[in-house]
Amino acid sequence: MRRRPGSTSLLRRRRSVSTVAGCPRRDRVLWLASCLALVGGASLAAGCGHPASRDECEAIFKRSAEIELRAQNVVDPKVVEERTAAVRDARGKELIDRCVGRRITDAAMACVRQASTPEQVDRCLE
Repeated sequence: MRRRPGSTSLLRRRRSVSTVAGCPRRDRVLWLASCLALVGGASLAAGCGHPASRDECEAIFKRSAEIELRAQNVVDPKVVEERTAAVRDARGKELIDRCVGRRITDAAMACVRQASTPEQVDRCLE
């Protein structure tokens, strides 16, 4: 294959792709890691929530169960309570134990309390 005068080799092009603004790839990775650490540290310093308590996790569990049952057209309070208790007996301890200690904000808890669909609860806890 003939090369035109002034064209660069594929190897030279590859090297130019691996640099952005004159920074080698290794430096970009370090820069990105530094930025992520800075953003992460700033968000923690800004008060990005607190470790979830058992009571908060219980409230999330109960609200999620109520909303899920409503989505299945189960609205009788007694039936909702019975089914919620059954799920709590089956898997509640495991789910709540996984929740306790995770970071949560007061805004997320308020969002869960106001949610009316399972998708909204999921968005509250993202």
